[in-house]
Amino acid sequence: MGLAGPQTEAPVIFLRPRPLARSPGSFILLPLLPRPRPLKPLPSEVWSKVLSYVIDDGEDGRMGAPERRVLFREKWRLLFVCKPWVDVVLPLLYSRVHIFTVSTLQKFATHLYSSDQRWDSIRRIPYSTPGRWVQMLDLSEVVFVHSTDLLSVDSNLARMFPLLPFLRSLYLNPEMLLSNRTLVALQTKDGISDLRSLKGLKISVPGGHASVQHFVPNRDAVTDLLWHCPRLEQLDIVCTDAINPELESVIDLDLSSLRDEEGAGSLPPPLHLPYLRSLCLSAVPICPLFLTLLRTPLPALRHLMVTPCSDQHTSQLSTLLSVHGCNLISLRINTPRHLPTSTGDPSPSPVLTSCPELHYLALDHPLPVVLTLPAQAQGVSPHPHPLRVLTIPRPSARFLREVEVLLPCLPALTVVRARAVRWLRAGVSGKALEAGVQGEMHEWRRRLARRGVRLVDGEWRDPG
Repeated sequence: MGLAGPQTEAPVIFLRPRPLARSPGSFILLPLLPRPRPLKPLPSEVWSKVLSYVIDDGEDGRMGAPERRVLFREKWRLLFVCKPWVDVVLPLLYSRVHIFTVSTLQKFATHLYSSDQRWDSIRRIPYSTPGRWVQMLDLSEVVFVHSTDLLSVDSNLARMFPLLPFLRSLYLNPEMLLSNRTLVALQTKDGISDLRSLKGLKISVPGGHASVQHFVPNRDAVTDLLWHCPRLEQLDIVCTDAINPELESVIDLDLSSLRDEEGAGSLPPPLHLPYLRSLCLSAVPICPLFLTLLRTPLPALRHLMVTPCSDQHTSQLSTLLSVHGCNLISLRINTPRHLPTSTGDPSPSPVLTSCPELHYLALDHPLPVVLTLPAQAQGVSPHPHPLRVLTIPRPSARFLREVEVLLPCLPALTVVRARAVRWLRAGVSGKALEAGVQGEMHEWRRRLARRGVRLVDGEWRDPG
């Protein structure tokens, strides 16, 4: 018994090799290996890191809304694995909130409000849970069924925003126009200065402005919101209002009037967005917000996506690129198909000249005539441009000639992508490959290959 000792919990085992003998002997069985030590439980920080890879696996980005809802429902089952996981999994699940229906948003807002009402002042943390866990709120896929859904969503957001102090990303539905009450609630909430991403923000432009001088310098609710977001990195603004025909006379902007101190008094004051790196303006006309963005220094802007609101968009685009295009590395120009194929401006400003650091350029219908270098008309050899990828909707013989003229000035160009076209599968007859768009693509591929440029389809596939 002394060998076993009281130090181990295992009982002492006696061996009797001759149990039927007159005087049977007994031997104590000694363990050949030391008793393994019990494993220490993992700290909650380690479990939080492990489970974060399970919850934020990135699979939801490649799914549709129905499949994404099923995936989120499956992730909530992690709460029922074991009781110690509840305190670890709940903050992770609430950190990225995706809402798909109006009723779910109403239940979520009610849950946040009731939890905040039960939060007492004895706790050391002033913010209630689960509101302080929410870091991303995605409402981009909310479906509006009834006419009262917009009012219900707006009221719930006005009640929710003050309860989300650590909100970093907010994705709104472009069909939803926030009221001034909701914008003020978002602007005055704790932690608004740490907002990093704001997408789907819909604005309404008054139709009574006929010139730039009539714009009042006072900021509206949207501009006040942006003024309180100095750490904003991504901004997506949408406008679906019909444009007043009198407002088309404002399209021809004069940059000198924007920089003139006398004329600057009638324009809105600039914002402070030193970290803004991605800007998307979808059908935003000449309005106080647009002029404010023109006068705002954006030193970190690298990605710009512009959707014009009318066929007279070239001057507005040229002005925007002249002010903020010097540091761009990605530019997308989306033209709605309902607009005519004429730009309506006989003297546009070249995109490549306004954006000397551009690496990715995506054009849409109609193809703008701004893809030129003015130094070619003077017989001077232009400087090489660092453009690497050019995306077009569909190849055409006319645009091929323009691209071939620019190829000597684009030594870094490696890929031309036809976004709306797909290569035919293998086994198709040769006549089918030479007809229609496929024949045009093969002609582009053959002529661009001389310069070492690959032609890929909308799925980035190269048949060669």
